[in-house]
Amino acid sequence: MISIAELRQTLSLLIYNKYFEFFMMSIIIISALLVGIDTFELDPVYQEVIFTLDQMITIIFVMEIIMRITSYEKPLDFFKDGWNIFDFVIVAVSLIPIDGNESAVARLLRIFRILRIITILPELKEIINALFRSAKSIGYVMILMFIIFYIYAVTGTIFFEDAKSGAWADLGVALLTLFQIMTFEGWTDIMAESMETHPYSWAFYISFIVLTAYTFLNMIIGIIIETLNDEHDKEEEEDANKLLKELVEQNNVLIKKVEDLEKVVNSR
Repeated sequence: MISIAELRQTLSLLIYNKYFEFFMMSIIIISALLVGIDTFELDPVYQEVIFTLDQMITIIFVMEIIMRITSYEKPLDFFKDGWNIFDFVIVAVSLIPIDGNESAVARLLRIFRILRIITILPELKEIINALFRSAKSIGYVMILMFIIFYIYAVTGTIFFEDAKSGAWADLGVALLTLFQIMTFEGWTDIMAESMETHPYSWAFYISFIVLTAYTFLNMIIGIIIETLNDEHDKEEEEDANKLLKELVEQNNVLIKKVEDLEKVVNSR
């Protein structure tokens, strides 16, 4: 009869097998496709097929989570990892029945199951971790960007408040106009209108674009890339330490076997 320890070891080998991960990734993609297909007007027969497949996928997700929890020596240790909690919540939400008045909400929640690909692909986890780690630095850049937006918005309402388009009618509208300019959506038309009464207003628009679209946005991209590189180096260091630990353990086992062999030889 198989022991609990052997069961945990077997489950661990299965869960972290690349073929099993590929299978789960395929199930996640199929789940997302079913939600998309269900948005079309379909024959009731096909709707029933989609419903049955969705139930089967939900069962697979639940079984996979149970297997992962069981693979831990202490099941509660599963919830010490934030990504495990993320998976558990996604699966738990998908258990909401899709029958009744709340079926639209339930179908909407099921689309989030595609986010489980993040936990399967380590590269995606690195990107998400980098985004969270860089949030503080990005926040400071966003604060500085808002200050620039506010200054330019107030300046625009003072000088261009008579614009026929109403792009600078008040502070709120001016902020939206500046956001439109930063995205390069029709900003030349806005500038041309202002230059009819203020010929040198081009300096206002050019300087704003240089500060926001080029400087601050590139700063945010640079912060994310730097943090991503740090995260990648951290992952490589952890993998190296793990490999070194395994080699040391194997070396200790070999030394122990050699010592036992020497004791047997000396006893003879």
